[in-house]
Amino acid sequence: MKERHIALVVEDHGETVEDLREILRSIDCDSVVVNNAEDALVELQNRSFCLVLLDLQIKRASDSIKGHVEHGKALLRKIREKHVDHVGITFWLPVLIISGFAREVNEAVDIMKDGATDVIQKPLDSREVSEGIRRALRVSGRQTHDRCHEPPRQGPNLKAGVVIAIPGNRIGRRTRVTIAGKPVDLPNASLKVLLHLMVARRKGECVNKVDLGATADQGFKGISILRNELKPVLGDVDIIKNHYYGEYSFADDVTIGECSVDSLSKIGDKAISDLAARLRKRAPNRQKESVGKSADFPTHRRRCQE
Repeated sequence: MKERHIALVVEDHGETVEDLREILRSIDCDSVVVNNAEDALVELQNRSFCLVLLDLQIKRASDSIKGHVEHGKALLRKIREKHVDHVGITFWLPVLIISGFAREVNEAVDIMKDGATDVIQKPLDSREVSEGIRRALRVSGRQTHDRCHEPPRQGPNLKAGVVIAIPGNRIGRRTRVTIAGKPVDLPNASLKVLLHLMVARRKGECVNKVDLGATADQGFKGISILRNELKPVLGDVDIIKNHYYGEYSFADDVTIGECSVDSLSKIGDKAISDLAARLRKRAPNRQKESVGKSADFPTHRRRCQE
């Protein structure tokens, strides 16, 4: 029997507890429930959790008469005093705040400053909660429970060179990419951005936000999303250079490794297939190149024109 993620639920409202437990079960997560701050700290001391779902308005102790939002905030700060490890800019132990009080902008900002991973508002929307949990687990590097036993990863040494490769494995609706030998699974949208950057690196060029799907007068969020997707393996290392005016490229010490072009073409997305075909084309200044099931690209570096 495979191990499952386990969440600590800190909530004193019975109906909300049952909703959260049902949502957690639906995404293959077990749960332990407490209704006050003191018991939560005891559980965190005695066992390891994959994430925490914390209602702000909770009681300080089991014999307290009334809950208060300040008890939830104090518990969040104590959790962060104990669990300070990061994966990149993301905390290794995600804490998702479940609260109706977070509707106020200033309240939500203060909560995030105290170390919350995300805020989910009441009344609960099951899809929003499940997506928020999955996102928090993924960004913290806990895509599967076996990774919860691993210590937080340090990012690779960019000066030593970072190789990007695409073996072509599909994991659900995601494609496996390896960065400095470590796997990360990207959705199609982020994979397209990565492929654009790979094609540009092969040509020694930048890629413009218009080519990535933005218009000339708007920003492009795809680069930020890709950066967040890569944080579980890169940590604080940023491999994407922003040349401003909507121009992006890989950092100088990033090289392109082996990519399964045929597997990319079989995903069924025309844009990905077109980019895969561009990757297959013969590299400049190279007499021989494999163009079969995978293409092994040159590792020499050429600067983007700034």
